Amino acid sequence: MMKRPLFVFAGQSNMMGACVYEAPEQIYFENSFEYLHKARRFGNDIGDFKEFGFPCGEFSYNDMKKAYGECTDADFKSTLDTYAENTYFCPSMSNLEDEEKKTVLSFYHFSESNLRRSTSVAPYIIKGLEDNGISSAFAHIAKGGVPISYYLEGEAEKYFYEKVNDFFADCEKKFEGDDMSERCFVWLQGESDNGKGTEYYLDRLRELWSRLKKVGFTKFFMIRVPYWSSIGIAEIMRAEEIFCKENEDAYMLTRVCSFIPWCGLDTAEWQNREDDEELSFCRDSFYGFANQHINDKGFRLVAKYAVPNIIRIFEGKEPVLEKERVKALIN
Repeated sequence: MMKRPLFVFAGQSNMMGACVYEAPEQIYFENSFEYLHKARRFGNDIGDFKEFGFPCGEFSYNDMKKAYGECTDADFKSTLDTYAENTYFCPSMSNLEDEEKKTVLSFYHFSESNLRRSTSVAPYIIKGLEDNGISSAFAHIAKGGVPISYYLEGEAEKYFYEKVNDFFADCEKKFEGDDMSERCFVWLQGESDNGKGTEYYLDRLRELWSRLKKVGFTKFFMIRVPYWSSIGIAEIMRAEEIFCKENEDAYMLTRVCSFIPWCGLDTAEWQNREDDEELSFCRDSFYGFANQHINDKGFRLVAKYAVPNIIRIFEGKEPVLEKERVKALIN
C-alpha cells in the first residue's frame, strides 16, 4: 500500500501567494495533485485534481449566483473581482502592472478570468517531497489580509471545513487503496494579528488545532510568520514557538521566513544580522515595487528548509531548526 499524505495549506497573503512577478516556470508533478473544489460546488460527484503548480488555489466565491449567474458549466471562468468582498478564499496572484515604471495593480483587479501563473510556497513543498519519493495530494485554502479569527468563526470557517471534508472524501475516491492516514495542516499566518499579543494568538492556535483534529488532521506544521510592519510581530512568532513545544503533534517546520529582510528596515534592528545571500531579495519590494510580500525566491527558500523537516517528522525524528536570530526571542 502506497503512503500518500494529504496536506492543507492555509493562512493569509504570504500563504496565498501575493508577489509582483509571475512564477518564472511551471511546476509539473508526476504523481502528486492539487485538489480544486469548484466542480463539487457545481454539483459534480468529485472535485478536480490538477498535476501542475501555478496558479495555486482557486477563487472560492461566497455567492455562486453573483459569480456565475445561471451558468452550470464548472469550466466557466467568472469575471467577478474584488476578492476581499467576494471570496471565502482565493488563489495565488501576481500584481505586476509595469516593470519599467515599477507599478503594481491592486489585487482586487483579479478574478478567475484574468488570473496569471502566480507563484506560492505550496507547490514547491509538494514538489520537494515528490522528488524525495513522497507522493501526496493537497488543497490550498488561504486568503490575503485575514486574521486567525477568520478560520474560527462565520461563513468562511464553515466553507473552510466544507472544502476540507470534500477534499478528504474525494481523495478516498481517487486514490482508493493508498494509505492517506497522515493528514497535515500547514499554517503560515499571523501578519494581521500583529499587535494582539502572545497570549491572544496562542489561545487562538489552541482553539484552531482542537477543531482541526476533530475532522481528522494528524499533524500541525508551522511555517513561522515573517516580519510584517513592526517588531511587535515577534509576539506572534513567540506564540507559534510555544504552541509547537506544548503540542506533541505540532511541529515548527522552519523559522527562515522570519529572517527575510523587510525593505526599508535595517535588519539589525530586530535580528542578529549575518551576511546571508540566500535571504536577500526575497520580497519584490527590493526590486522597487510597492509590495512587501514574500516572492518566488522566498517561497523556494522556505521549501528548502521545510521539506527535509517534513521528511524527518514522517520518519519519527524531530525537525532540525535554524538558529534563532530574532532578538526579542533570544533568551
